[in-house]
Amino acid sequence: MRQNRSDLTPRSIRIETGVIPGIESSVLYHAGKTTILCVAKLEEGTPRWLNGPSGWATAEYHMAPYSVTPRLERQGNADGRALEIRRLISRAIRGGLDLGLMPGYTLRVDCDVLHADGGTRTASINAATVAIGRVIESHLTSGVLAADPRRDQVLAVSSGIVDGKILVDLEYSEDSKADVDLNLVGTLNGNLIEIAGGCEGLAIPMDTLNEVLAAAREGLGHLANELTPHLRAVAD
Repeated sequence: MRQNRSDLTPRSIRIETGVIPGIESSVLYHAGKTTILCVAKLEEGTPRWLNGPSGWATAEYHMAPYSVTPRLERQGNADGRALEIRRLISRAIRGGLDLGLMPGYTLRVDCDVLHADGGTRTASINAATVAIGRVIESHLTSGVLAADPRRDQVLAVSSGIVDGKILVDLEYSEDSKADVDLNLVGTLNGNLIEIAGGCEGLAIPMDTLNEVLAAAREGLGHLANELTPHLRAVAD
């Protein structure tokens, strides 16, 4: 299980930017042994069904064949799990944006899991926040965007109960046997975007759920401290 960190402390992170030549918004995000390659891009055009002058933001999520053992087969269409995670990441991204400030544009984020050791969806959200900051800064400088569409910086962390203990940022060995597994998506300013998850075993009292959520909020605080040096400040 976990080494060199307490039950309520997220894994240490390591971030590399500009890992794809010519794309500053390409980010390699390491959370423990989980590794995500994330790229953000602003494109002209919005979905046909979108009414009004608002912009749009969406995400893709895929796992590389050798991100886990045994090897995953490549799939043309996303399976149910990947689709669920894709939607979670997309909602998280939109939760931190004022889409009205990017009219006629779509922000696309690609998250590819290169190695999975639990927490791939939360790591993808955090990687996306770093990548989005870079692509928005670039388009503010070029004049494509007149104002910063970010309302806040979005962060995410998992929490759960394993063998009767509340843990934050579960590794696969913990996640695979968790009785409760939650993902908390919030912001740098302490606001909430989404809570996703549930019980894998017996139902739990609401008081216990509140303890799990409190642990996740503490974990977000630790994560914010680690991520802040890599985040582009939201422009006034």
